[in-house]
Formats: sequence, C-alpha cells, structure tokens
Amino acid sequence: MSGHATMGDEPSIALVVLDTLRADAFDEHFDWLPGVQFTNAWSTSHWTAPAHASLFTGRYASEAGVTISSQDFDRHTTRLPELLQKRGYRTRAFSCNVNISERLGWHHGFDAFDGGWRLRGLGENVFDWDAFIAEHQSDGPDRYLWALWRCVDGDCDTTQSLKQGALMKLRDMGLKGRHRDDGAAELLEYVRDRSWDRDREFLFANLMEAHRPYDPPDEYRTDPDADPPHFDGVKATLEEPPYEPERITTAYDDAVRYLSDIYRDIYGELAAEFDYVVTLADHGEALGEYGAWEHGSGLYPPVMRVPLVVSAPGSHAGHRTPDASGTRATRDALVTHLDVYATLLDLAGIDSDHRRGNSLRPLLSSDPPALERRSNALSEFHGISRRRRLSLEADGYAVARVDTERHGLATADCYYFEDLTEARTIGDCDPAALEAELDRKVADLERREDLSEADLAGLESQLEELGYL
Repeated sequence: MSGHATMGDEPSIALVVLDTLRADAFDEHFDWLPGVQFTNAWSTSHWTAPAHASLFTGRYASEAGVTISSQDFDRHTTRLPELLQKRGYRTRAFSCNVNISERLGWHHGFDAFDGGWRLRGLGENVFDWDAFIAEHQSDGPDRYLWALWRCVDGDCDTTQSLKQGALMKLRDMGLKGRHRDDGAAELLEYVRDRSWDRDREFLFANLMEAHRPYDPPDEYRTDPDADPPHFDGVKATLEEPPYEPERITTAYDDAVRYLSDIYRDIYGELAAEFDYVVTLADHGEALGEYGAWEHGSGLYPPVMRVPLVVSAPGSHAGHRTPDASGTRATRDALVTHLDVYATLLDLAGIDSDHRRGNSLRPLLSSDPPALERRSNALSEFHGISRRRRLSLEADGYAVARVDTERHGLATADCYYFEDLTEARTIGDCDPAALEAELDRKVADLERREDLSEADLAGLESQLEELGYL
C-alpha cells in the first residue's frame, strides 16, 4: 500500500478472529499486541457461526437466521462485506474454519474467499470422501481402491481429491500429515503474497489454532510425546473428561502460545498494509470452570468473555504499545460483537440504521469523550444439533439439559446466565432484576422463523473432528 489513509479517506481494515481464544489466555500471551483493548467485551453466542453472524450483520444470531440448526448464512440477510463492496472496498477473506466457508454461504460479498487446508477439501469438484465412506463402510478394504478409481475417473479435481483422501487417512491414523498448524502459517503466506495496493481494502480472517484439538507444532508442546487430548466437550460436561484436567489445560495453553507467536508475524504484515487491524475472538473456551468443557454446552463466563483490540493509525509502528508508559491503552466499556460491526461501518463511512450496536470509534482516541454506554449485553444458546442429540442419546446420555434454549446477560459489573439446571449470577447484583431484564431482552428479539436445517453433506468428518457433530 502506498501509505495509510488520511482524514476523510475510507481506511483499509483487517478483521481477524482468533477462534476460541479465552480473554485470560489473551491477557497472558498477547501483551505485545498494540492498540486499544476493550477489557469488558462479550460474545453474543457460544460458538462460531452465530457469533460471526453478529459480527457480519450487527444483529443477534436468531435475528440473522444463524442457529445450531440453520448454519447456512441466509443470502437474504444483508452482510458487512456486501455493504463494504457497495462502498467501493475490495473485500477478501481467508477462513480456516469449515463453519465459515463457501459451503455454508459465508462467501457472499467477498471478491475473493480463500481458506486453509480444511476448506480446500470442501471444494465443489473435490471427491466427497465422507459420503463415500458412509456408503461403503461394510465393503472391506477393496473400497479404497474403488474410491481411488472414482477420484481418477470421476468428474472431480483429481489432485485435490487424492490429497484430501490422504489427509483423512493420516488423521484417522492419528498422524498430523504435512500441515504445520490449522492454517495460521498459510494465512501468513497469503498476506505476504497478495498485493494490497488499493485505499479501500477489507480483509477478514479466522484462525483456528486455539480450537480443539489443541495441536500446535511439536516445539510448543509441553510434552512432545503426548498426543493432543481428543475428547467430547458435551460428554465431558455431562459426565467428566476422559483425561486429567491438567493435560487439557496445558495443551490449550501450548496452542495459545503458538498462536501468539505466529499471529505476531501475521500482525506485522497486516500493520504494514492496513490502517486498522481489529483482533478479537468469536468466543472463548471452558476448561473445567463450573464443570464445563469446551464451548458446546452453555454460556459460561470463560466462553462468553472475549478479547478485543483495535489497532488504529499510530499504534502499529514497531509493534509498540501506544502510550508512553509502555502499557496497552484499555477501555472498560461493556461491548459486544454488535458494537464491532457498528465500528467497522463507521470507519468505512457507511450509514446503517439496521443494527443493534454502537460504534467504538470515539473510544479509540487518546482522550475519549464521555459517552452513553451500553447497559447490558445479551447472549444466546440455541441447544445442540439434531445429529448431535441423536448421537448422544444413542450413547445413553440424557440430553435435555444441553438441548434447550438458554440466555445470558452481562452488565458492567455482573453476569447472569442460565446453566444446565439453574440460573447463576456472577458479581454483586440483584438476580431478580437481571432475570427481568433478560426476559425483556429476549422478548425484544426479532427472530427469523423461516429457517431450515443446514445441509452439512461433505462437512461431516471435519465438523465431527472439531466437536460439532
């Protein structure tokens, strides 16, 4: 880029989601990231698709039409990249998460939609290994020869189909294959290799290094000889994890340490090309708190609190923190993904009344003005998928506790959420008052009722590996 935007110009913006990164893990390992940190930031939902729906629409997931059963991002919903396109932005995306892929409609509004190795196996012309395996499970070893012939002789991308089949076999054998990580190294190469020579640039990226299976490169593992802890988070919450809790928390911390280091390099490239770099998580992760594991069972505080840093012009240079004391500037205003959406529109000079958030742009200045702040923040839990429910029931689990709609409400000082069996209040607040306000917020939702279950054909294997099926 020939220089950063001046006053009056639409700036270039990078939005980077560090999937599944806890706020406390960010505080421990990302002290190098410059900018303005919002220390009281909350997600609108507990998992990837609905949280991204809020980021892309400024609405709650049930209003945008993205829930556990309707993961396909409805094309009738106006989305952030489409608004940026109309403003004259060149819009590009790089996703490492199969939940945020072309197969589920997330490419609309992007001039180019790329992804890491997980997404490359989902191309329209790639052989559907999941469907083939399901159809031929009882056919014995000869089924692999038949599958190879189908890859060579069929109407598909032979090279990519064979690569994807090999990767699936390596994964089944417990081997990592040729990939160093879950896609962060590929994003680094992507950013370095692309030309970012227009004033109006928008890049969205999703990185999965902090997501299960917590599988960083060997040199980041506390115990290089131990395999990543593969377990079912919902079953672990209903019962108990199959590993010692310390093994799981250590593996997660190892993955976050690697994510911090690789993202430092990625951020360095982005800071040289973009005026604003917005770094956040879609949700966090439960690591035994309240008896919960991962992020599929409820609205627990370590799942719902997220890191958020906006690195603005003047805070990039040398990766230094923006004030003279050497500490990152912080704001304690209560914010959510809805406010991030509003902020991105504000930065791009786009007016939109159809949103629930407020722009954080005034809070980015060194002397922020006194503003009317958000008083509370709603979060949604829509239960588990039908496939997930049937699978758990077949294994003998009583799933009613996790397969029900629940909500949470954050305020400046408290958090009230509906747990598996009871309501909990974190902080010194009146639970009855919070419950009444929560009921009012839920009743105010403009829910989409014309939703149908998403077609996940071809994604099952990867979604299962990530704990979603």
